[in-house]
Amino acid sequence: MRIKSIILLIVIALTTNVMAQEIADWWNDVSVCEVNKVEPRTNVIPYQDENGINKLEYRQSPYYQCINGIWKFNWVEKPADKPQGFYEVGYDVSQWGTIPVPANWELNGYGIPVYINQQNEFPSNQPYAPTEYNPVGCYVHNFSVPAEWEGRKVYINFGAVKSAFYLWINGNFVGYSEDGKTPAEFDITEYLNKEGENTLAVEAYRFSDGSYLECQDYWRMSGITRDVFIYSKPETNIFDFFVKATLDSKYSNGIFDLAIDLNYGKKIPSKLIVDVEINSLEGAKYDLNKSYTMELKKKDIIALQKSEGHSILRIKNKLIGRVEAWSAEKPNLYNLTIRLKDKKGNVIEVVGAKIGFRTTEVKDGQLKVNGKPIVIKGVNRHEHDGMTGQCVTRQTMERDIQLMLQHNINTVRTSHYPVDIYFYELCDKYGLYVIDEANNESHAQGYGDASLAKDERWITAFKYRCNNMIGRDKNHPSIIVWSLGNECGNGICMEEAYKMVKDYDNTRPVINERSLYEYNTDFIGIMYASQSYLEKFAEEKLDSLNRPFIMVEYSHAMGNSCGGLQDYWDVINKYDQLQGGCIWDWCDQSIIQRDPETGKKWYAAGGDLGELEGVGNDDSFCCNGLVTSDRIPHHHIAEVKKLYQNINVEAIDVEKGIFEIHNDFFFRRMNEFECSYTIYSNERNRLQTKVLDDLQIAPQSSKTITISIPKPIIKEGDEAKFAKLEYFIEFSFKEKNGNSMRPAGTEIAYDVFNLNIDSPRGDKPKDLPKIKLADNDKEVVVLNDKFRFVIDKQQGVPTSFVYIGEEMLAGPIRPNFWRAPTLNDDVDRNALPKWLNANLNELNIVPKSINSKTMKSANGVDKAVITVVLDHKNSAGETIITTEQVYEINGNADVVISTNVQANHMVTTFPKIGTQFLMPINYNKVKYFGKDTENYPDRNASGKINVYEKNASEFFELHEEPQDNGNHSDTRWVAFMNAVNDQKLGMFVTSDEPFNFSIYQYPDKNLSIAERINQMETADYWTINIDYKQAPIGTATCGPGVLDKYIIKNDVYEYTIRLRPFCNKDAKEDKLYKEDVIGDFSMTSTPTITTNMERFDKEMQVTLSSTDDNAKIYYTLDGSEPTRKSRLYTKPFNINESVVVKAKAYADGKLPSFTSVKKFERIIIAGTTFTESPNRNYAKNSEIALMDNKIGIVGNWGEDWLGFYGVDTEFIVELSQAKDINKLYIGYGICPNDWVLKPKNIMVSVSTDGKTYTEAKYAESPVYNSNSIDVRRREEARVILNASNIKYIKVSVEGYKVLPEWHDYAGEKAWFMLDEIKID
Repeated sequence: MRIKSIILLIVIALTTNVMAQEIADWWNDVSVCEVNKVEPRTNVIPYQDENGINKLEYRQSPYYQCINGIWKFNWVEKPADKPQGFYEVGYDVSQWGTIPVPANWELNGYGIPVYINQQNEFPSNQPYAPTEYNPVGCYVHNFSVPAEWEGRKVYINFGAVKSAFYLWINGNFVGYSEDGKTPAEFDITEYLNKEGENTLAVEAYRFSDGSYLECQDYWRMSGITRDVFIYSKPETNIFDFFVKATLDSKYSNGIFDLAIDLNYGKKIPSKLIVDVEINSLEGAKYDLNKSYTMELKKKDIIALQKSEGHSILRIKNKLIGRVEAWSAEKPNLYNLTIRLKDKKGNVIEVVGAKIGFRTTEVKDGQLKVNGKPIVIKGVNRHEHDGMTGQCVTRQTMERDIQLMLQHNINTVRTSHYPVDIYFYELCDKYGLYVIDEANNESHAQGYGDASLAKDERWITAFKYRCNNMIGRDKNHPSIIVWSLGNECGNGICMEEAYKMVKDYDNTRPVINERSLYEYNTDFIGIMYASQSYLEKFAEEKLDSLNRPFIMVEYSHAMGNSCGGLQDYWDVINKYDQLQGGCIWDWCDQSIIQRDPETGKKWYAAGGDLGELEGVGNDDSFCCNGLVTSDRIPHHHIAEVKKLYQNINVEAIDVEKGIFEIHNDFFFRRMNEFECSYTIYSNERNRLQTKVLDDLQIAPQSSKTITISIPKPIIKEGDEAKFAKLEYFIEFSFKEKNGNSMRPAGTEIAYDVFNLNIDSPRGDKPKDLPKIKLADNDKEVVVLNDKFRFVIDKQQGVPTSFVYIGEEMLAGPIRPNFWRAPTLNDDVDRNALPKWLNANLNELNIVPKSINSKTMKSANGVDKAVITVVLDHKNSAGETIITTEQVYEINGNADVVISTNVQANHMVTTFPKIGTQFLMPINYNKVKYFGKDTENYPDRNASGKINVYEKNASEFFELHEEPQDNGNHSDTRWVAFMNAVNDQKLGMFVTSDEPFNFSIYQYPDKNLSIAERINQMETADYWTINIDYKQAPIGTATCGPGVLDKYIIKNDVYEYTIRLRPFCNKDAKEDKLYKEDVIGDFSMTSTPTITTNMERFDKEMQVTLSSTDDNAKIYYTLDGSEPTRKSRLYTKPFNINESVVVKAKAYADGKLPSFTSVKKFERIIIAGTTFTESPNRNYAKNSEIALMDNKIGIVGNWGEDWLGFYGVDTEFIVELSQAKDINKLYIGYGICPNDWVLKPKNIMVSVSTDGKTYTEAKYAESPVYNSNSIDVRRREEARVILNASNIKYIKVSVEGYKVLPEWHDYAGEKAWFMLDEIKID
């Protein structure tokens, strides 16, 4: 009985035999994917002997020869111009240029590299490729075949050619191939010269019909991008083999299944012998030496025949005893050696592979490897190098593996195509799970009816590309999942491909991410799901087939990114069915350039290297890496390493020293690591260090330990010595043995806990030098023999701070509410759009009042007190933010600045709240007590708190597109220092609570507008930010925006910082920190204003309170400033109408507090009914939104606006109490760029009873030219009613329905947006 072949039988159905046909334009024929190619197969390059297999040294085989090098090259812009007959023997190519192989054409002067995300880089007319602009590259190269190969079959292998090519050898047509990311292999034996050199000729096309399936989010470039080599095999040979090395039901014993494709040509041998050996590697726990010998007589070979010259020999499901299973955590490999012998026992050929025994399956709603529900802590990886484009060297691949493993990454998705074979070998050897993805992406055609996945014409192409992948990669144990492609949609093509792959390989799950919840995916891979959606999936059991959820892409790492990663993993760790995901992506796809004038390195992105006519670019959307294109780790990778770590410590009871250590590995025990803890203080004193050498914790288990926490004994008189000391315990886990990628001693996990040991606050200053205060029309000056501090009255900010003759400032000290937008800020609806609407990028400081005096503190210290009120105005002169500041300066040159921040309604969110100042460039050393990693509010899991010292230039990194970064959170103090005559002068900064700081050598304005590094202007000063609040980062460039809990919303904020110039000869940083200068600050605490109701729609009670027990609170209800003559607060009071409550606290011996302000506006709306409801995306609180006292901000349409799309509407507003209405105002927005037009007509009528309405009146709008795309404003339509006792307001709004002719998108539906209705 014939044995059904499992080796690439499907190829017969995929291949069109056109050998007898004339050469045709197959590059433009969707029905033809290849001509005369060798079926895709595993690596069957013969070895000299089994030693070569042990080291995977097939490139050292005498039967292998790489023919990379400098090839002759001709490039034309369209197929019609290609050189005719260039492949013929004797064709003169002496005048041609040259190109290295491998290389991208476009990086070597031939054509323009295009970066675009979703669209085709040519005019789409599927399934046809363009014929006008479609560059053709013709290669010619001579090579020799070793004489020792005489009588053997010779194959040529092109590792990758983009996008399609024809091949000739010595003038003879050999074949054709498309699929720019898998090998094209041809049997060239019959075309070779018997003596002398051979000439190959390649005709490669930039675009082919296959380009529609190569529409990935990466640089669109062409050429031969991987190695080209030849190799030889005997006439009778091992054509292919497929290993299924799995485990039994107990996951301890190996099961071995092997199918061997024997190739013998037309003459069937009389006898063949096949020896198969499986050997454990040196140092293996279990010694395995299994061998199988099969003798095949001619009749056996015939019985096993699958096609002419091919027979399939199978070793089926052999139980081979105890093995060490392969996993990413324990990548145990075995040598598989296959020897083919002739009838006399002479070895004909030796081939083999490194194999690993493991299972991968979806079972019980989870993806399991070796029976364990592993967690995918992954990344996506494009093949990219900043210098060589899509040609990646082995050294770069090794560097990738090293960095991934050292940052706790355990999975790689080969986005979005199979990669170089060496990368899989590294994953097999060093331990990384691989989701291997076929080269299928038709993003430009979308996921709907136009999706290629739904077009039957493309079935062959989809399956062909999947087959190319599995045929080559099937024997790699690291590959645990097959992916059918990316962003193709779903339909008949993907359904057929799914069935084909499942039939071919039953040992691995298969995914198509765009199948969503359809049947043809073995797990749910929806990309960029929000944290809330993941929770909903698990809680509500959204998948009826009970499959796991693994995000194939998440945490879009574009620019300064990876915000919210902790929130993702909090949800993932909560539910078994959520099994992680792969961050997008590994390395920035930038192209490294050098500025011709300065020589400065910069990173080019889309559009920087030219553009094709009619084809746009997607700018820096290609720069989403955890590392740069030259493999420099970005700062945000520290957060990934921390959250991906597999050992975690939980503080059960810090005071009692009880901690629980969790071993979150699935296959490694804790005794494989060096485990220790250190207890230390911020004075960098180690109180205790201990190695935890008895941690016998099994995988997925935990152990509780108790540590004796040494507590300081503070004797009387020693309080100052122990002041402000913090004590921490740091747990550290390092590789005990390791390998070259993650050597012994590599820290793979840590946790740090504050031990919360009380310490004295420190001494308040006393017996200080005297100070002088001078106040004139131009400035306020505080000085003594050591320092001079100046506030410029015209600017309203400090402009000079001289200390022992040295100017410490290079620019003013000022309140700051701006940061250079990150790329996530640019698109996050709670970030840049709101910041720009509030004009936070262009605020000018206008002093409102400046007052000064001297006073003594409670400790008897003379201080200068300067009170400054500043209005921060936009270009229209509107006050956007008001700050009230109190400066207290003592004789030591301590400057304590307390700032109160209040913003108007235009500010809905802040980029940051803090203080910025400039320092001279020679202050280039930074010492601080805080975290060693860059952090933001939503990216704050990583980092060890200690005292660190670094160069100022090390804090800031230059992303491809300049943006804010370098923020260090949880800082207790920081000093910016300079060395002068071996003495360090510096500026010491601290606060009464942990703060953020950053430092960089660029002006903020330049940092905000520069689009590339080479546009950055290096300043001759340092910009220093001391921030009380810092906005989150998020991942909104592609994915969810920042979570609400991290947003800095409009509220009253108050913070205090201390600046102190110092010379280390007189005072060290730690000594300065111990001083309780802020504790001597003599200002009364600011009162708080609270109410008993969230919604002011009836009488409401107001309560005032202060944390200062001795303070008296005075308040006003008319918006005037409270004084001691205002109302004294004694008990809660009620309000019934709209008022502004202002409160100020006074205490004897102290300065009065800042003023608390709250505006309460009575809501008089009971509800709204609509005949045509607002669009659901713009209908927030629609029942009261039109009279909730919240003014909409143009551009921020999702907040405080009601939106209507291509329709008219009529609505009735019911008031909660009858009102007399003289005039009525209806607010609306105009922004044609957002497709928002002014309403065409607004009509208003009113009623006392809701039944009988007055005659409708036309509401008049301001007259101006609104036929401009750039209009961006909020307006109000006004109607005069002069009506009494009104309870109901009816408003009819007629919109324009569609965009007018002058609009770029004329004919599309138009919006109108409404917000507040105001009554006068």
